[in-house]
Amino acid sequence: MTEALLTVENMTKTYGGSFVALNDFSCEIQTGVTGLLGPNGAGKTTFIRCLLGILPFDKGTIQFMDYFLPQDLSKVQDFFGYQPETETRMLKTSAMSYVTHIGKIAGLPRKDALHRGFDVLHYVGLEEARYRDMNTFSSGMLQRVKLAAALVQDPLLLILDEPTAGMDPQGRQQMLSLIDDLGHNHDKNIIMSTHLLPDVEQTSDNVVVLSRGRTIKQGSLKSILTRKDGDISLIIRISGDLNSFANNLSDQGLNIEIDRDEIHCIMNQDDQDTHKMIFKIARKTGVDIRTMSPYRQSLEEVFLELVQDDTNGEQW
Repeated sequence: MTEALLTVENMTKTYGGSFVALNDFSCEIQTGVTGLLGPNGAGKTTFIRCLLGILPFDKGTIQFMDYFLPQDLSKVQDFFGYQPETETRMLKTSAMSYVTHIGKIAGLPRKDALHRGFDVLHYVGLEEARYRDMNTFSSGMLQRVKLAAALVQDPLLLILDEPTAGMDPQGRQQMLSLIDDLGHNHDKNIIMSTHLLPDVEQTSDNVVVLSRGRTIKQGSLKSILTRKDGDISLIIRISGDLNSFANNLSDQGLNIEIDRDEIHCIMNQDDQDTHKMIFKIARKTGVDIRTMSPYRQSLEEVFLELVQDDTNGEQW
């Protein structure tokens, strides 16, 4: 694994001295798009606010490249672009004025802020609405304005807090396409905090899963979706005697599970000899294999297992 862009070690944040929002929280954020997942109240937004310096934290360290937070916060703020979950309070101004204002706050000269404002509003699909007051915008349009404002200073790291909240299916898909394009065609590093698992599956390279203020799983999306035991599962659909075919596979030492009209064949490796044996047994038992494909766990299945195990006190 490459060196992490952002490393968090043993971060703790309490509210009122009693409620623990982050509990010895540690994670590594790699380059690319990282989905920050967790149930409501898991600590996702608290972590983001601590990272941005909006909230102090009680203990722990954050390293971003060669900088350490909070002591180097003033040196790294220009590297961050932030799309908050909450709505902007400047709804009586135009999208162009708002995004330009954010650019000037970030240190851009007025002329550069205007140019960048035009460019990023065009990028998010709001060029024709850029001079309209934002109080006439839909929820989806407001989310895209916030994304444009996060992009105006061309940050190294985009931090998106529930970027598809309140959006209809069409607007949500448009936002996810923008995030995917930024991460994979424009080489933007992105942290996307969300509770919507399909959003992460569609856009993310890496995942950090939080529960009760701490990390319970992290890694590449591919590794997160791999079976915990490392085995490979094939889904086989046939025409013919399902039970006879399954029994013959089992007699050859394969781990077989029948689920309605299909067979799940669990193997410890995906090799051609096993595939040949399966087709040989199909001929022997007089069945036709209609489809045979690898089974891939959904992120929802993995997430629910992780959170359930964590609340049951099991360790990963």
